[in-house]
Amino acid sequence: MVRNIRILLILTVCGMLWACGDDDRFRVEGVVDGLGTRGLQLMYESGNGLHTETIQAIDGKFSAEGASKDYTLAHLTTTDGRLIARMLVRNGQTLKCVFDVDNPYNIQVKGNKPTEEWAKFLRENHEQLRSSDHAGANRLILDYVDSHKGDIQSAALMLTQYYAVDGESRADSIFALISPEARPDALVSAYRRMVSRLNTAAIEEKVRSFNLYSAQGKHENFYPGRASYSMLYFSGAPGERRDMVTPVMHRLVDSLPKRRIRVVEISMAPDTAVWKRNWRADTTAWAQVWVPGGPANPTFAPLDIPRLPYWILCDSLGVQVYRGSDISAAVDSLRRRIHARNI
Repeated sequence: MVRNIRILLILTVCGMLWACGDDDRFRVEGVVDGLGTRGLQLMYESGNGLHTETIQAIDGKFSAEGASKDYTLAHLTTTDGRLIARMLVRNGQTLKCVFDVDNPYNIQVKGNKPTEEWAKFLRENHEQLRSSDHAGANRLILDYVDSHKGDIQSAALMLTQYYAVDGESRADSIFALISPEARPDALVSAYRRMVSRLNTAAIEEKVRSFNLYSAQGKHENFYPGRASYSMLYFSGAPGERRDMVTPVMHRLVDSLPKRRIRVVEISMAPDTAVWKRNWRADTTAWAQVWVPGGPANPTFAPLDIPRLPYWILCDSLGVQVYRGSDISAAVDSLRRRIHARNI
């Protein structure tokens, strides 16, 4: 018993010395449950540009470090782009973390107060935040920001979680509620530069043709030129609320001829067993395919699918005209374009 206490004290003291011994770096270490032995990337922007640190996790355990004098937002992802967690980091800190490979809202962090509080909010509200009810999630975020105007995690929450499509002015007015010292220009501009760099190439990428195994036991050949518009529905997230999506999809497919819109559901479930459990429960009027390798599949990797579910609407040339996680916004975009072209 005495020996165990001594070991615990030694480890605690060593950890404290390591955390405080280097004011020119920050460290992020811990475990990602369910990850196994796999590559990870820690991405962040500091005053001198975008940084990507590639690390190898062994049985889910990882350790990474970087440098940023001021607080910046860091993304931890798998090497194929799956988001594991976001956090606020700056020099002189060591963050001890427990993450979940399938749920970026199920995070435990110790090491700085803003990230600890941010993680607590995500854990406590994960069901609402992961749903397609963006208005409800936005209300939760507004309530939090209103009661934490002086805390930098409010700025992080607005930058990463608030759904601002078709409501940018509303988002700006809420962001203005946060005190200036809690939303430093350096943090905001660095994050937006990073997102811009990540998204530009994916947005400009054309949707390619593909041939994949379908739920009906045959191969589905997809070519954008076969319809005026094509909607790709990327599914397969754990706990995905398909009952909130399929009625909207059915109404869309039933209301337009096939020459106007082609819908393909692309499952990025980790294996065919999970995929089959999902589609057997559905009676769908659109093609359903499974893609090996998920977002890292060579056909879809250039599109940089950031989360699931996700929708991409493209025209007959494969040019993306909508991409996002809101099925209603995707359908509205399609109907506006069809009306404008009178087709």
